[in-house]
Amino acid sequence: MHDKLQRDLGVGVIWLVVLSAIARAAEPIHGYEISRSLSAAAPAGFSVKHGTLYPILRTMEAEGLVTSTLVASTEGPAKKCFRITGTGTATLAAWVRAWGQTKQWVNHTLGETR
Repeated sequence: MHDKLQRDLGVGVIWLVVLSAIARAAEPIHGYEISRSLSAAAPAGFSVKHGTLYPILRTMEAEGLVTSTLVASTEGPAKKCFRITGTGTATLAAWVRAWGQTKQWVNHTLGETR
């Protein structure tokens, strides 16, 4: 049951954390770097699999939340790197507000006062 809860929570927040990781990057960021940074910071039991990440990135790009560019690599073929757009920044701000409200509601329901 614990694994199911973690999986369901992960599905519910993956778009928020992916878009946030792209927004925090100082330069266009490759999918592997997004996955690595999110997985490194994730609590035990959470991970960002490439099979989940890349379809999200494609959809975010189709919806205008991010743009991509090919960046030359000395270690192989060019890498597709992502940068947040103005629409993505506005969307992220709305999602952060919604997350804050959701977190308050869950904490209240669980009896926490923070």
